[in-house]
Amino acid sequence: MSPDFIKDSEASVTGIIPADGEYYEELKFEKKEFENLLLNNTEFYSCTFTNIRFFKSKFNNCRFEKCLFKNCDLSLSKFTSSLFIDVKWDNCKLMGIDWTSVSKPVKIFLCNCILTDSSFYNMDLIGTEIIKCTAHNTDFEKVNLRKADCSKTDFNLSRFAGADLSGADFTEALNYNINPETTKIKNAKFSYPEVLSLLSAWNIIIE
Repeated sequence: MSPDFIKDSEASVTGIIPADGEYYEELKFEKKEFENLLLNNTEFYSCTFTNIRFFKSKFNNCRFEKCLFKNCDLSLSKFTSSLFIDVKWDNCKLMGIDWTSVSKPVKIFLCNCILTDSSFYNMDLIGTEIIKCTAHNTDFEKVNLRKADCSKTDFNLSRFAGADLSGADFTEALNYNINPETTKIKNAKFSYPEVLSLLSAWNIIIE
């Protein structure tokens, strides 16, 4: 651990920027500005990030396991070859992120987050939670979202062609454009009236 750390009784971290090649465990990073941060080969285990701005940062070959991000902004950040295992995001801005560059497998849970203009193309996100999020113009094409919880999320202009949504929960989700002819939806849950949008693929008239 870096000798520059100053911790209080609750293991909160003050006056430090995460460094390359370090291992951080059960620490709380709070109220920091890390815009354009470049981080390589760094590991975080059971850490909490609250009110952190990582805008346009780059994480290369980093590992996040059992971590929580709350009220953070990581928009336009890059996670090249980085690993996310049991990572929770609460009320975070994650706009313009290419998640396809992260290492596999990926296990993330998102609630009240903004995912607009991001890409999950062809990823395995089985059982993922994307709850109460804003996911405008987001690419979910060919994504495995089996048994995922996508309830109460706004999917305006997002794409699902070739995705597997079997057993997924889309109750109270909004503005999704899902074509049953190109997307697997067996046993998926939808709410009325948004569920009627599934019929648009057949160009029928509903009165």
